[in-house]
Amino acid sequence: MPQIDELINDWSKWNPMASDFYDESQNKYIKGTVEEAAVSSPASGDAADWQNRNDMQLKYPYLVVKKTKSLITSNLIINFFGRNLIYHLEYRKHSNVFLVYFHNVGSFESARKRISDAPNILNCFEGRAPRNNHRQQESQFPKPTEEMDQKCKTEPPVLLTDRGAVNMDCRTLATSLTENAHPMLKKTPLLCKADYSKGSMLSQHDPNQRYLNARYEFILEHHNVYMLEERIEKDQIVLNYRSGRRFTEIQATDLDELSSTGDHIDLKQCYDCDNYTLASCKYCQMPFCNAFCFGKLADQHKEYCNEEKSVLMPKPKKVEEGYAASLGPLMMPPSNSSVKITAFEQSNVLYVRSADVHNEVGYANVLTTVTLQGRKAPILRELPQCGQIVIYKMRTQILRALVLNVDNPNAIYVACIDFGNIEIVTKPHESLYACNNHLTALPRYAIPVILRKVPQRYITPNLREMIYELDETLIFEMKYSKREFDFNKGMQRVMLTELDYNRSLNRLFRTILLPVEPSLSDLGYKEDYLIHVPLPTGENVELFIMDNSFLKHGFIYCTIKDFAHEITQMQREIQMYAESIAKSTSFAPVRESLCIAKYQGNWCRGVCLDLVGDGYPSILFVDYGNITPTHITDILPYPAQFTYPIMTTVFDIIGFPEDSELDEDAIKRLEAFLGVGNIINCNEVIYNKEDNKFSLRLDLLQSLMF
Repeated sequence: MPQIDELINDWSKWNPMASDFYDESQNKYIKGTVEEAAVSSPASGDAADWQNRNDMQLKYPYLVVKKTKSLITSNLIINFFGRNLIYHLEYRKHSNVFLVYFHNVGSFESARKRISDAPNILNCFEGRAPRNNHRQQESQFPKPTEEMDQKCKTEPPVLLTDRGAVNMDCRTLATSLTENAHPMLKKTPLLCKADYSKGSMLSQHDPNQRYLNARYEFILEHHNVYMLEERIEKDQIVLNYRSGRRFTEIQATDLDELSSTGDHIDLKQCYDCDNYTLASCKYCQMPFCNAFCFGKLADQHKEYCNEEKSVLMPKPKKVEEGYAASLGPLMMPPSNSSVKITAFEQSNVLYVRSADVHNEVGYANVLTTVTLQGRKAPILRELPQCGQIVIYKMRTQILRALVLNVDNPNAIYVACIDFGNIEIVTKPHESLYACNNHLTALPRYAIPVILRKVPQRYITPNLREMIYELDETLIFEMKYSKREFDFNKGMQRVMLTELDYNRSLNRLFRTILLPVEPSLSDLGYKEDYLIHVPLPTGENVELFIMDNSFLKHGFIYCTIKDFAHEITQMQREIQMYAESIAKSTSFAPVRESLCIAKYQGNWCRGVCLDLVGDGYPSILFVDYGNITPTHITDILPYPAQFTYPIMTTVFDIIGFPEDSELDEDAIKRLEAFLGVGNIINCNEVIYNKEDNKFSLRLDLLQSLMF
C-alpha cells in the first residue's frame, strides 16, 4: 500500500481504512449475535441443543412469533423490535415459529409495548406456542407417581378466596349482635282489577286499562328530598320540577288578572276546532282561535260577514252545564311525526303530544278553556270517587285530573289528563273542584307511550336530572309500528329521536339506567358521595325500624315508611346489577369506601369500616344499619351510577339504661316492641346540630323496661 509521502501530489488513491478492512486478523466475532442466531433450529434428536434451548428459556425472557405469512422473516422481526432489544433469535422449522430472546425484563416489556401499539403485524404470545410437542413435554416434566397423586389429594391447593375463620378478637369496631333479616316492603298498586268492574267510572274513562299499570315514582320529591324550585329573572319566574314534569310560574300571572275581571267573560266555541276562545269577529261575532283557524274559515266568513250583513252568521254555541259521560277522544300522532314530551311517569313511560301547528293550537286552547272555566268550578264537598274527572288547582295552574286512588283521604292520587303526570293531593278540600260536561269532553292531546327497549327501572337521581332537562320546547320524531302495541299495558311502544342533533332518547335512557361495573383499580367512593336525607323531627313522628341489632347499646336505625318502600326498590336494582352485570368474583374494599355486599343472599349497599386481614371486612349496610363481617367473595366494587340517597338514620334512645341494668325479660320486651319492620310513634324526635345526631323519646320506655 502506498505511503503518505508518496501520495502528497495524488490524494485520490489514499484510503486510511483499507488496511483495517483487508486485514482479517482484526475482525472480531461474538457468538450469539442477532445475525448469527437467525438460523434454523437443529435437528430434534440433538439432546445438547435441546438442553441449550431450555437453558436459554429459563435464563432470558422470550416471545414466540408465529410465521403466519412468508413475509415474516428474521429481518422483519429485528426491524420491528429493534436490534438493541433482541439477544438471540431462533427459527424452529418444524413448529414454524421464531423464538425471540431479550436481554432482560426491561427489553421484554419494551417489546410487549411495541406489540400492543401495533397488534396486527406479528402474532405473538409469551412462553411456548400452544401447539407443543408431546415428546418434548414428556422429557421436560416427570410422569406423575402414586405418591404425588396421594399428596395432591391430601393437600388441596390454597386459594386467596378460601373462607377461613372470622377473627373477632382483632376488630376495633363492634359488630351486630344478632343477624336480623332486612325488611322488604312491597308497594300497594294504585289500582287493581276490581276498580275496573263493569259500570264503574274508571272502566268508562279508561277502557284500555292503561292506568292499571300506573306508578308514582317521585315519592322523594313529595318529601322535598331534591330541589323542586329554581327562581330566575330576579325571582319573577319560578321553574318547578315535580312529578316528572317541568313547568314555569310567573309571579304576576294572567290567571290573577283574569280573576279580577269578574264573571262576565263570554266564552265561545271555535267554528273550526270546537275549542273555547275569547277571540271573535267584531262584526259577526264568529269565534276562532287564531289565524290558523281563521284561515280555514276564510271563505265562509267572506261570504256571510260584512258591515251591512253582520246578522247572517250563525250565533256562537253556548257553554252547557252538567257532567260528561266519558272523556274526549285521544289524539294519537301518526308514525314519523313530530312530537313534544309533556311529562314522565316511569323510566320507560312518558306522555307525548303532536307538534303539528293545528294540534299545537288545539292543545293551547284546551288549556285556556280549562283554566278559564275551571276557576269558576264549585269545590267538591265530598270525597271523590275512583275514576271521577275533577278540576285540580295546583299552585297557579288549573288542570283536568282523573282520580286514581282515594284509600287515604289525606293522600289522593290523581293523573293530570292534559300532561300525564301523577300528583298526590294532600288537601282535597282545597284543591279538588267539580268538572262540568264540556271540560270533560274536550279532546286529549297527551298520549302515554312506552320507550322501546328501555327497561323499567327505579328512577335514579341521574335519570331525574335528565328528565327535567328535556324541556317541552324540544321536538322529537316518533316512530312506531302498530304491531308493537302493548295490550297488557294499553300503550304503544315507540322510538323517539331528537331532531336538532339526531340523538336517540331510547339509547340515552338505556345508557343512564344500566350501571357499569368499575375497574378494580379505581379508587372507589366515600360515603359522602351520596346524599343523606334528614328525617322529620318534632312531636308524634312515626318511624319505621330498619335494624335493632345494637339495641343493647341504646340506639336503633330507623326511617319513615315511604322511604322504606324506596329502599326496597333500590335493593332490587342492586340485586339485578350484582346478578346480571357484575363479573367480579372477589373484591377487597378500602376502609371507609362504598361497596356492594351480600347479606343473607341479598346484595345491598355497604361501607367498609374495619379490615383485620382475615378476608372478612366489617361492612355497615347503610340502608339498614347492621354491621356484619363479610367475605371478600361476597363484595363487589361500587358503580358510579348508584347515586341513590341514604334515607336511614341512627337514633339514640333517650333514657335508655346501661346493659347491666336490664334483665333478659326486659330485653326481650324491648326487642319485641322495637322489632325490625315495626312502626313506632315517637313522642318526640330531636336533632342535635352540633353533634349531628338524632334522638327519639318514647314515654312507654320505662314501662317496658321495668
